Amino acid sequence: MTIQSLYQNALQFATQKHSAINQVVLGTNLPHVVHISNVAMEILIASKHTEGSNAYVLVQVALLHDTIEDTQTTLEEINANFGEAVA
Repeated sequence: MTIQSLYQNALQFATQKHSAINQVVLGTNLPHVVHISNVAMEILIASKHTEGSNAYVLVQVALLHDTIEDTQTTLEEINANFGEAVA
């Protein structure tokens, strides 16, 4: 899979989870996807400057980082959909 397709899969999953609970960026009316997209962008930039980093895993982790904390998503669900490294 390409990093673009991994990004899109994780973004769609996270967006569905956060939208289901109408989660917004704190202090705004912006959907939570804005926050996770910004985190993913920062991770992608940092990974280019960090030797040994795995952008394929890190971008998915960045996009999914709030799903277990903020939604009904389980670690098992993340593992089943994105693999053990991401979970």
